[in-house]
Amino acid sequence: MDPAPPQPSVPITATTIILRLAPERARVALRALVSGLEKQGHRVVIEAGGTATVDSDVERVLDFERRLYRDRDRPGARLALPLGKAGPGFVISLGGPMPDADLTLWLDGELGLDTLESSLVNGHIPLIELRDQSGTVRAAGLPGIEAREILGRALLGFYARLATVILMALDGAPRHLPNRSGMREPPNDTTPLGYFLRHAARKVAGRIAPARQRIEHWRIATRPIDGPFRPDGDTDSRGFHILPDDGQRYFADPILWEEGERTFLLMEEFPYDTGIGCLAWTELGPDGRALFAPRRMLEKPTHLSYPFLFRHAGETLMLPENVSAGELMLYRARRFPEDWEEHGVLIPGRALHDATLIDHGGRWWLLANEERGGSSWDTLVIFSAPSPLGPFEPHAVEPLLVDSRLARSAGPVIRDGQRLIRPVQNCVGGYGRFLRFTEITQLDDAGFAQREIGRILPEEGRDIAGLHTYARSSRFEAIDLLTSRSWRRG
Repeated sequence: MDPAPPQPSVPITATTIILRLAPERARVALRALVSGLEKQGHRVVIEAGGTATVDSDVERVLDFERRLYRDRDRPGARLALPLGKAGPGFVISLGGPMPDADLTLWLDGELGLDTLESSLVNGHIPLIELRDQSGTVRAAGLPGIEAREILGRALLGFYARLATVILMALDGAPRHLPNRSGMREPPNDTTPLGYFLRHAARKVAGRIAPARQRIEHWRIATRPIDGPFRPDGDTDSRGFHILPDDGQRYFADPILWEEGERTFLLMEEFPYDTGIGCLAWTELGPDGRALFAPRRMLEKPTHLSYPFLFRHAGETLMLPENVSAGELMLYRARRFPEDWEEHGVLIPGRALHDATLIDHGGRWWLLANEERGGSSWDTLVIFSAPSPLGPFEPHAVEPLLVDSRLARSAGPVIRDGQRLIRPVQNCVGGYGRFLRFTEITQLDDAGFAQREIGRILPEEGRDIAGLHTYARSSRFEAIDLLTSRSWRRG
């Protein structure tokens, strides 16, 4: 699944953007698209005309959702629009071929929005492409949709990310494009009403089922290394030792750290009673098992996760995720691993997910994800600095990638000889469904590129719903697995 090479392009200056679509497609969820464009200084006009085929069952589902979930914004409701011409501007057709459109929307190689709702109902997220009048793809992206179980909210997430892809098309920057080959999952052939009833039943069951049956319970697993690193090809999660927990919390985001002959395992701890993640640690014995139950090492009023570690100037430093703070804080170990102090804000004013540092080509590069009104799973941003302490500047091309298969980091980058191996989360089908290894083939001021070389999949037949972090030291490796709270391996 290598990306397509960067497309030749020039920046487009667009003061007024005209979005053309059939009135049947004009729903409140479109406001997420309009808002994303307006935040970048564009004036947006929706020009609704013509007709489109709309599934009456989709209409019923959106109406049922408005009543059941009582969303204040009611994303599935009709958007009141004046019909007719919008005047001069840069025209983007969302509804099919139009001879005067400057850009035209394609979803999975098909024109317009006609397949969007049926794709979302069947659990498929379509690839977005924006093509100019010559047929050249100006920008493309595979969105991550977090609210897959509610169609109106899924539409909101899709349109928010469509705004990002439109802005990518307008800026004219060269990017490696996601490839459509091998992307489409087998269709589920789910009807809109079947979709609604299935997810509504899960919502009711989730309210009455015992807490121990909740599905999203992450577990960390470790094992000794038994040979050279093999990122190429497919493997699974067999042979790992599960880190025990008491069922009142989950552990995720493992990071391995060596001090002499000792190996430490750092992680996110998520207590169910508080619902706020903190950071914890334990130590591994020779067999790769934890020597004692994890102990807390850093707590804040807001959620902490992904305790990325690095060394600099003889000190041990940490970049945990703390999106709610709206900035990336650097911590210094006063006494590793138990005692930490704030060392300064590394990147202010940016709510970044899973920030991961790489020392490469004489500079320090920071790869992270940013929501930008949509999902945190799909949008890669990069910063660089002469030192890991900064000052960090955003890459000239931003974002570098929109792809829910390959954007979000899944652990520290691993040096394998001359290769840089990046673990990434595959979030097609849901958050952290399995883990891919990519080889970074470009990381410089001109851009970023990577190619997929292998995968780690959850062990078949073990009721494991996901696997989303990989860490490696000279002696051990660690992953995390998504299970139910009552799960027992085997």
